[in-house]
Amino acid sequence: MTYGGNMKKTYIRVIAFLLLAAAFTGCKKKQKTYDTDSIELTLNKTETPLVQTEPQKWHITNKRVCVLFGYDFNNPEIKEPLLAQLQENFGLNEDGGLIYPLTYPDDFKHGVRGYASDFAAILLEENLDLAGIVLLGAPENTHTALAKNQDKWEQKVPYPVVALFPQDDVLGIESTCDIVVDKGQTAGLTGEVAPEESDGQIHANAPEIIIETIKYIQLLDGAPERNVELQKHMAQMLADFQFHHYTDPESGLQSINHFVLN
Repeated sequence: MTYGGNMKKTYIRVIAFLLLAAAFTGCKKKQKTYDTDSIELTLNKTETPLVQTEPQKWHITNKRVCVLFGYDFNNPEIKEPLLAQLQENFGLNEDGGLIYPLTYPDDFKHGVRGYASDFAAILLEENLDLAGIVLLGAPENTHTALAKNQDKWEQKVPYPVVALFPQDDVLGIESTCDIVVDKGQTAGLTGEVAPEESDGQIHANAPEIIIETIKYIQLLDGAPERNVELQKHMAQMLADFQFHHYTDPESGLQSINHFVLN
């Protein structure tokens, strides 16, 4: 009887030990779950989504591409949207960007008249570090200013000069620009074109053409050489457009640097 009683007591002790161990383990788990040092976090839903701004397309630079807004491009309805696109893609001079905009005749006035020949004084400024010049609807006598700039550089201007849809003297603009681009068959005969003779219409893809021209200027290391086939430069600059060489209506000769968009 004594032996059986001892076994019974031993069994009870084992059961009690196991229950106590289980209770102790449960307490530890409970303590781990509700640690007094823990901090309860509450996440709130934001009703307004975070605004993701697009990265800026341009970087601050000391270089400038002078863009002259001439005939057909100096109208505020044309100029302002185009200038906004140039600002978005390249930045403006006032913000440390690439584009140095000028408007004819507003930026060339003596009294009530504007003189494109005064363009030379701006180009000859020592503090203006030009990477290129883009002429939009170049007015009469623009080529005289460009000729003075050529004289400054002893006929070796170190940056490209491109005329888009010019209305200046044809031979003059051809001789002072690296590439000349016209729309349709609007290139006139040799001689100046008065502003009232403008058709008042710019090329339908003018913004794209201007932006691609400036992008190409950024890729060039100086002005394209005249002894290199300029048609290849034109094809790279305006890869999405078809064009042909301009033919002088009087002589029948093709220009090497003057092109007409089809």
